[in-house]
Amino acid sequence: MVKNNKDTKSKTLRLLMPQWQGGNNPPYVLGAHLLNWLAPKTNGPFEEVPVDLDSSLEVEQGIVAKSILLNQARSAKSLIQKHCPDNIIVLGGDCGVELAPFAFLNEKYDGDTALLWVDLHPDVSTPEDFPNHHAHVLANLLGIGDKEFVAEVPRPFKPEQVLFVGLNDMMEALNSKPLQDIKMDIATPDDIKEDSSKVLQWLDSRNPSKVIVHFDLDVLDLREFRSLLVANPATYEKMKEQIPQASSIETIIRVLQDVAKAHQIVGLGITEHFPWDAMALQNMLQRLPLIGDINKKDKSIVHWTL
Repeated sequence: MVKNNKDTKSKTLRLLMPQWQGGNNPPYVLGAHLLNWLAPKTNGPFEEVPVDLDSSLEVEQGIVAKSILLNQARSAKSLIQKHCPDNIIVLGGDCGVELAPFAFLNEKYDGDTALLWVDLHPDVSTPEDFPNHHAHVLANLLGIGDKEFVAEVPRPFKPEQVLFVGLNDMMEALNSKPLQDIKMDIATPDDIKEDSSKVLQWLDSRNPSKVIVHFDLDVLDLREFRSLLVANPATYEKMKEQIPQASSIETIIRVLQDVAKAHQIVGLGITEHFPWDAMALQNMLQRLPLIGDINKKDKSIVHWTL
């Protein structure tokens, strides 16, 4: 049993990647920096991936901001290789931030890993399905999708290495053409509500030497946690009625703690923090005397810009 993941002999890289183009949402920049500020201090090196802040994006070969995203993924890869860490913490940013670090870890550990995809969505779309790359990233990690992104994954994950945890939204079909014949295992919100047994049994059946965790904050129930894209204040009440109940914060904490007590976690990516309240506060501060512009009239935070 693994009692403590804080191995003082191992090197943990903390990687801040405030990438926003994959979701085409500039507030992910603020969300990533807030995550980094809020998260406990860690031992080991820190790197921030440079992110293009030009808000004019083009669709290239079916993908919004493809060239920018590839450049940022390669920058992340270079920073990771500079340190060659044993463990990586990723603070994003849209879900596409996981491409370089997770590809590195799966190659480093010779594919002897399990990937827990803790997310409301499966992220296995292709450019033919959807233009925003944050919905493609797991497909790319599986060796599927745009060939230039797939080329950034030297050792693709196998489908049997992946477990969806908390998946609650099938708007992104798991039967998109490249994935029609692939079986993907799922632990639904109901499966993990009372205990973590389904996740632990799945891991025990595969017995990986290392575990990697993708944690998209949108797996959390918007009735409890509102710093999510879907919790737009303008449509929040409507969304509460339409969207099924997702997992609680305490449920996800318990699942990840239970996994960490039994298995060695070497990667943790936290993504898609969309800080509506912080955006509103920032807008207010920008319009106050002495620190802001008292002639600024824009009250909107929905169209927050860099």
